[in-house]
Amino acid sequence: MNQQEFGRYLLAMGGEEFEPEDDEEVEADHLYGFFQWFMPSGAGVERVFEPIPDGQRFLDRIRPIYEMLNPEDFTGEYVPGYFNGGHEDASEAALRGLGEELIQRLKGLFSMVPEDDEVADVARKAIHDLASLTEVVVLPPGEIGKLEQRAIQGTDEEDSEVVYVALGDLLRSRSDYNENIELLSEAYYSIACDYWVAYYLQWPRYHGLQEAEDCLYPYFELYRYGYNLHWTQSKLFIGRR
Repeated sequence: MNQQEFGRYLLAMGGEEFEPEDDEEVEADHLYGFFQWFMPSGAGVERVFEPIPDGQRFLDRIRPIYEMLNPEDFTGEYVPGYFNGGHEDASEAALRGLGEELIQRLKGLFSMVPEDDEVADVARKAIHDLASLTEVVVLPPGEIGKLEQRAIQGTDEEDSEVVYVALGDLLRSRSDYNENIELLSEAYYSIACDYWVAYYLQWPRYHGLQEAEDCLYPYFELYRYGYNLHWTQSKLFIGRR
């Protein structure tokens, strides 16, 4: 099954209204919101990965996002459009521990990059920034939104995008865009409109990085608890919007 055949196979799961024209090329954008089709239980989602090599690994990754959902939220006229976390509580110590674990796992990931690799420079910068972090801070609800707003406005010189940029560059360099799983890239992103959640869920596609397959597990756990991150040059902030 080539990429176009796979795309048509996926869209057929939504019925005739989603099937493309005979001469229309299926692109990743056509599948934005695709995994929402299987809300709330995830029943049938296993069919998505049957044609994909190592499909069971992708299936095992995505199952927990359906387990996050409350079926009662889908009984009324209006239903959730995204997979929103925050249905379970976590102590401040547990949240801080996940943040510290994430930092260490990211250091390990970037340390795997060879010195002559195309992303070696950004990996070194990321390791330096991660080593410069002195504290993981858990914020009161709503405070992280203020930090994000200042970052958008460029008014906080302490804000740092180095780790975000380095992770994106590294994973793109380890992706084969001709593989069938590439067609699901927008579907993965639309789960939470969060690139790092998408990265975690499709990690089996990243060539040469399977030794670090659980690198973003602490981030996924924070998302599952309903928390976001904000990086600065010296601190990692964790908070709910």
